[in-house]
Amino acid sequence: MTNTYENIEFESEGATLRGRLHKSATPEATLIVMAHGFSATAHMSINAFAVHLAEAGHHVFAYDHRNFGTSDGEPRFAVDQWCQIRGYSDAITHILNIAGVTTDRVVVWGESMGGATVQFVAAFDSRVTGVIAHTPGCGEQYVEPANDSSDFVAMKAYWEEGDLTDEPAATVAVRFADLPTSEAPVMLNFDAARDYAQKYGERPESLWSNDVNIIVRKAPELSVPVAAAQLTVPTLFIVASDDEVAPASPAVARECFDSIAASKVWENIDGGHFGLLYEDSDLFHKVIDVDLAFLGEHL
Repeated sequence: MTNTYENIEFESEGATLRGRLHKSATPEATLIVMAHGFSATAHMSINAFAVHLAEAGHHVFAYDHRNFGTSDGEPRFAVDQWCQIRGYSDAITHILNIAGVTTDRVVVWGESMGGATVQFVAAFDSRVTGVIAHTPGCGEQYVEPANDSSDFVAMKAYWEEGDLTDEPAATVAVRFADLPTSEAPVMLNFDAARDYAQKYGERPESLWSNDVNIIVRKAPELSVPVAAAQLTVPTLFIVASDDEVAPASPAVARECFDSIAASKVWENIDGGHFGLLYEDSDLFHKVIDVDLAFLGEHL
């Protein structure tokens, strides 16, 4: 297996973000833009996914969100989903201006919270032609979108015009998993989350922190059901039947999926939220095959 890539930097909301571009020998090949979920980094499984997707002949760009991993941004380890949504669009802009990438097929790929984030990106950014969402965090409860789409209009207007330099409404300190790093509340208080954090987060190259801050903005609520109902591009959901993460409820994901007015594929996998992230496991390779089959059929 080859692992040839270029280190790429681009600007997003006043910070330099960094990632790896695996460039296809075919300029017109599909471009896949991918980033990590919640408080992970690209070195925690995402770069491994990128290698396999690139081997199939796609352009693949995998990067760290603002404030995480190799990317710049302050405060460090702060989760700001609005910045992450804009980051995807800025990444698309940058890569499409690189010599040797001349495609009109752009897929946004995300896992966990990133599986929600890519739905917003696809709903807002007309250049996106496909969505891949692994164990998407669609919410704990399904909320019906407004009949007049006013909720979506408000979200999109903020994406286009909102000032992300404004002071946040709140900052909430949490721990990702139950590790003794602080006294902050634990987000994912179950063994599988702790095990994944120890195996992949604590690798030196991961540049990961168990302690993070969630940025809450004075902005329209980011509702995945509202975004999903606006999707008009081919979409893949890979959903864990026994997902332990409450905001990644399979039942809510199903309602979001059913509302998508486009060609779509639902793939159910056995097990919990983190199983498919274990590099070179059978499940890891299974979902790569599902990704590639979806790309081959729909893009």
